[in-house]
Amino acid sequence: MSHTVIPTIRLLNSATLVGFSGGLRLYLAFLLAGIAPDLFLVFAASLIIYATYTLDRSLENKEDSVNHPEFVGAHKKTGLLASGACAVFGTGIFFASSLISPPIFPFIVGILYSKGIPLGNRIIKLKGSCGIKNLVIGITWGGTIGLIIAGTGQYGAAIVIGLYFGMKLFINSTIFDLKDVEGDLAAGIRTLPVVFGEQRLRYVLMTVCLVQHALLFAAMAGGLLIPWFVFLAYSFSASILVIFWYSPAFEGASSWIARKFRILAINYEPMVLVVLSRILPY
Repeated sequence: MSHTVIPTIRLLNSATLVGFSGGLRLYLAFLLAGIAPDLFLVFAASLIIYATYTLDRSLENKEDSVNHPEFVGAHKKTGLLASGACAVFGTGIFFASSLISPPIFPFIVGILYSKGIPLGNRIIKLKGSCGIKNLVIGITWGGTIGLIIAGTGQYGAAIVIGLYFGMKLFINSTIFDLKDVEGDLAAGIRTLPVVFGEQRLRYVLMTVCLVQHALLFAAMAGGLLIPWFVFLAYSFSASILVIFWYSPAFEGASSWIARKFRILAINYEPMVLVVLSRILPY
């Protein structure tokens, strides 16, 4: 049993930062809409995000032996138990606030993404489709944030915020796929980096980034969102940096900064923006 302890701890901790930064995105969404952040909902969102990603990593996937060798030998049932507990607790907080759809939506899509659904003799698995997985991730979390903001009655702001975060997460998840090309090729998964290659992929993501921030600027300039241009500038700069500078070669670099660049640029972006919201408010 002792040989499973460290891989299991790694598995349980693997989505902690993702869940925390995801909750902070909801905090930022409240600020963009001009609403005082509900910290209970921010915490609940973190739990739901953690549970969803831990669920995915606790299910057997052929590409994980290459992409995530650190989880080999982990006690997957412990991960499933942790995922279930966080999901129940997070869902309870949402239900107590009369928000029913936000906690349910990610899990429906998460199951389709990880396990697929049987259709005749085939299993339709979103995870194996070119670009669909990234689109689903964007729709799931952008849509969830939008649904929560819509619960305050600000429907126009909810649509723009949902689209903004949806495109942000589409870009981020594609960058994460860029580092997993070897494992995805071994598993026969046609991700966007596999199909487009690095250089063409950067131009695709840049197009999405420009549309995303043009929409945000228009909403701020038009009064639909709070005119928080520091947020706009940092978000755009961070996206450009990771799109054009990050390389999969960074993962094995001798420099700690290079190895951690992807995590610092993507998962720590919401934390920096929260700090900026306290230092340089709109």
